[in-house]
Amino acid sequence: MPDTPVTATARVFRPVLLRSAVAIAFGAVTVFWGQPTASAAAWLLAGYFVGLAAAQAWQLREEGRWADPSARPAPAARSIASAAFGLAAAIGLALGTLPHVTGVAVGAAAAFALTGASDLYRGLAGRRMSPLARDAVITGVVHLGAAGLVPFFAPLGAHALLGVAGGAAILTGVLLAVAGLSLRHDSAPRTGVA
Repeated sequence: MPDTPVTATARVFRPVLLRSAVAIAFGAVTVFWGQPTASAAAWLLAGYFVGLAAAQAWQLREEGRWADPSARPAPAARSIASAAFGLAAAIGLALGTLPHVTGVAVGAAAAFALTGASDLYRGLAGRRMSPLARDAVITGVVHLGAAGLVPFFAPLGAHALLGVAGGAAILTGVLLAVAGLSLRHDSAPRTGVA
């Protein structure tokens, strides 16, 4: 039996909420961690980018199962998102080998640029097809903004670097939580009211 738009949307809200949870958890840790070292900041960023990549892979898989082929992301958009988020996760893992905040900032900026450009592209390419297109544009712009700001905060230390990254994560996490819950609500079965 083919998917209806309701059941297809119902499956997509879970990876959106996972990405939101990853972002909010990362942001919360950055807020409450007073004196992180460069190495600790690097591993925290690594976990964040790996979590984003996992959530994005799940979301792409669920979107690829939509019964209506016109609603599915274009193959180019799927390939770009897979490559960008995978490379961001690889950069994140490589950050753990960098002992200095400057190197961590440059790597984090590159990873944010990849995820931001990917989200922005997917949002613009899917603006007439995907219920998440506007959210993808916003998360893309926020990540690209973080990519531009992170290197400037490196001289202030790991805490400042994580503050910028965590601020971007909290913004996108809250936005995606609202989007995921909206998708969930919109896909809930309707009962008649007398």
